[in-house]
Amino acid sequence: MKQLVIKFLTDTLSKEELKALQDWLRLPKNQEYFKNAVQANQILDFSYTSIDVEEAYQKALGLSKANNTPIRKIFRNLHKYAAVAIVVVVLSIGIYSLVKRNNPDLPDSITEIASPVTLEFEDGTFEVLDENTRKSITNTLGEKVAEQEFGKLVYEPSGKTHPKLAYDRLKVPFGKRFELRLADGSSILLNAGSELRYPQSFAGLDNRNVFLEGEAYFKVEENPNQPFIVHTEQMNVRVFGTKFNVSNYRNEDNPTAVLTEGSIAVYDPSKTFDEQDYLLIKPGQQVTAQKDGFVVREVHTEKHIAWSNDKLYFVNDRFGDIIKELERHFDIRIVNRSPELDDMRYTGTFTTETLNQVLDTFKSTTHFEYHVETDKIIIKAGA
Repeated sequence: MKQLVIKFLTDTLSKEELKALQDWLRLPKNQEYFKNAVQANQILDFSYTSIDVEEAYQKALGLSKANNTPIRKIFRNLHKYAAVAIVVVVLSIGIYSLVKRNNPDLPDSITEIASPVTLEFEDGTFEVLDENTRKSITNTLGEKVAEQEFGKLVYEPSGKTHPKLAYDRLKVPFGKRFELRLADGSSILLNAGSELRYPQSFAGLDNRNVFLEGEAYFKVEENPNQPFIVHTEQMNVRVFGTKFNVSNYRNEDNPTAVLTEGSIAVYDPSKTFDEQDYLLIKPGQQVTAQKDGFVVREVHTEKHIAWSNDKLYFVNDRFGDIIKELERHFDIRIVNRSPELDDMRYTGTFTTETLNQVLDTFKSTTHFEYHVETDKIIIKAGA
């Protein structure tokens, strides 16, 4: 299939080959590979011609709104490169040095391509959101859904009710953050490795329901007649107008919510809000969901929302937990081959430091070594 991707990029596909490519693109992992190939091709385009990755993907599926536009127009400058096969070859062996050439936060030999932020619609189609772009987002019917303003996606207020409730899903990969403004005016900042599922409009709904996996900082517009509810697997958070952080990563044991302003109520997601005794949280408190209920404690809120200001903020944190945050922040896999290091605790704040500088800071108080191994960083106890 790599050869078919090359042929698509160079506009040399036959009808039979295009059909084979469309069948191959039914799998999500193949869709990601295809879009990465297009992005890599754009990087290799020394004239910096703008290529619409999403339009290319929709074109390959035969779903493009410009079905009568020849593929050649989308890739009109690609024919200049006789060695376009390098795109796929580079993807196979890693193009980290190309994609990350201006990012000093990662070692030069890491071989992972940066994943894009994506917006997935109810019908399975999706848009690739380039943070350097400003554009209108439309669905397959040509209807405007939202406006992208670089690293922010904005939905306009709408009183229009739809016969079928449709949810969009915003996915933010490791190493990136993305802001979202919902149709009700609420603002949400999604942290690295997170996704949020939400309706395009809340008109006609009893509640404003959103579903979070990962971490997000919410600034919710007040509306006592339409409660805002954040759903996670182990805890639901109900609010009327407030600012709070919710963390619900799969590789972390227990979801938490930290309130900075206003008030929130948390409750068991297996029951409705009215069927149980909910727990009210005050500003400066953190609630953690556990198997036998919720645990509340006073916290320093800055530590829990520092990520929203591009800070790494550690206060007596376990090294095992710090590694997870570094993986998300720098978009890199870190393997600790010395489990005894996991329970070491560190305090520190980092803003513009590279990953090497962060690890070297920890090394100054604890003796360990680290090195790059193909696509990850290996940590082991010092000799």
